[in-house]
Amino acid sequence: TDPVHYLENDGSGQFEDKTAAMGLAGVTGGLNLTHADYDNDGDADVLILRGAWLGEAGHHPNTLLRNDGAKFTDVTESSGILSFHPTQTADWGDYDRDGDLDLFIGNESSREEVHPCELFENQGDGTFVEVAKQVGLQHTAYVKGVAWGDIDDDGDLDLYLSTMGSSNVLYENLGPASEGGRPRFSDITARATVGAPLLSFPTWFWDYDQDGRLDILAGSYGSFEESMLEGVVADYLGLPTADEGIHLYRNLGEGRFEEVSEKTEIRHTVLPMGANFGDLDGDGWLDAYFGTGQPDLATLVPNRMFRNAQGQRFEDVTTSGGFGHLQKGHGIAFGDIDHDGDQDIFATMGGAYEGDTYANVLFENPGHGHRWLTLRLSGTRSSRDARHARVRIEVKTESEPRTIHRVVGTGGSFGASSSQLEVGLGAATAVIAVTVDWPVSGSARYQGFSLDRIYSIEEGQTDPTEVKSVPFKLGAVPVAPPAQD
Repeated sequence: TDPVHYLENDGSGQFEDKTAAMGLAGVTGGLNLTHADYDNDGDADVLILRGAWLGEAGHHPNTLLRNDGAKFTDVTESSGILSFHPTQTADWGDYDRDGDLDLFIGNESSREEVHPCELFENQGDGTFVEVAKQVGLQHTAYVKGVAWGDIDDDGDLDLYLSTMGSSNVLYENLGPASEGGRPRFSDITARATVGAPLLSFPTWFWDYDQDGRLDILAGSYGSFEESMLEGVVADYLGLPTADEGIHLYRNLGEGRFEEVSEKTEIRHTVLPMGANFGDLDGDGWLDAYFGTGQPDLATLVPNRMFRNAQGQRFEDVTTSGGFGHLQKGHGIAFGDIDHDGDQDIFATMGGAYEGDTYANVLFENPGHGHRWLTLRLSGTRSSRDARHARVRIEVKTESEPRTIHRVVGTGGSFGASSSQLEVGLGAATAVIAVTVDWPVSGSARYQGFSLDRIYSIEEGQTDPTEVKSVPFKLGAVPVAPPAQD
């Protein structure tokens, strides 16, 4: 397995490999990683996930790397999360609303071996306790994607599992049975009608139609009835295919969903592994990029980008946007890497074979002339990185006011985006206010924002603080200072 690499942005468009300096020399990579501030010290810690697809040979430990500022420290064993199950998916969330982030890991069970999912409850002192069975989340399946999200707007986190070969599962958080007890979870998949597709892979919660409710996306990874390539070709030709395609569940409220992938024109055969979402063109509507991760040469098919047309339908902009790389897209991340107000995309184009020379890609967003606002939330009672805080940005436009909905997080289940909120405001003429529903302390409204700026917001404070930042050109050649006499 290849080692991990830590590349530090120097703020001038260049990146420096500081793997050894950060204490990461010799740390092997995995199939996925996710970042979160689990110890509430203000910096991002990293979880590397391993063992997926390998079955009996996949008893590889994950690695939790604590960010100590100057370097990372492996705390896998001392933190209590050491286990030996094949996995490539996990999500952080404060399921018990005590102000620190808990960790759910979706493991891969098969006919030969059982590997139940794990929920590591954060004890607030740098350690975790595994409690999946106690709260009703010790699910057993071939899990490929997991996501926390509040589907019923009751303030606590529910959980969605994307699995291969069995029904996907939606668990509702019922809260604790008694004062001071742990929350309990109930399987509401049948009532919510969100069990498909059968061969499901990447997944996430998002508000694609901007109605304030969290919707669910689940990507299908082919079918049993035809070859993978056959299904993709048929889809491109507009012919019927056995693949169930991407599924999009619109949240109707009260725990009910409507499957709208055909209505919104996103039900395509894509074979997605790495996938994520963000606002590609800064219009305030969330778009989606799917990486086709299958390493076999027989399924060398394009990665796909779908633009959200105001929540009504999705437009395939793969070719026009230059996103149709044939490489194998694994981890996908959206983020404003050059501080110019739009989201760029990094895609890990790795493979499963020795000697694979496909290079990772970084798509620089040229901008689309829209206004923007970047928000860095800092929890005090809630988790420090404000994970899963709900945010509403009210803006003025030439016609009428508009509200844009966002949730703090890293996006999809295979890849990890920037955790700051990078919000396209479209044709906004002013920011009226920003409302944050903090996971622990509740709702707070903030004013005093200018367009095209970066702000920090701290839980418990009344005013935002502008963060000074200078945009730079990616790949710019450093210029030496003039010689001094």
